[in-house]
Amino acid sequence: MKGKEQTAMRKEYDLANLGAGRPNPYAKRLGAAGREAILERYYASEHLVRLDDEVASAFPSPEAVNEALRLVMRLREIGVGNAKRVAARRGVRGRRPT
Repeated sequence: MKGKEQTAMRKEYDLANLGAGRPNPYAKRLGAAGREAILERYYASEHLVRLDDEVASAFPSPEAVNEALRLVMRLREIGVGNAKRVAARRGVRGRRPT
């Protein structure tokens, strides 16, 4: 036995030397519905949300999505809908875009 160096993990592995591996024997048993169920469980456990394609295409990055959602959360906290109704009752107009 040569010691600890034989059993320790390396920092990097050359993928060309690892070979093709072997297929997962259980993958065929799952089928498409099983794979979808596993993905949904993973998404739920990691607090991930899947966006529809048209929504995802509106944002250039995950950071932009988070920024937009934080803005929505802040607007809900201050009650923007209520502020607009109060302003309308008082006859106050909001700024118009130029």
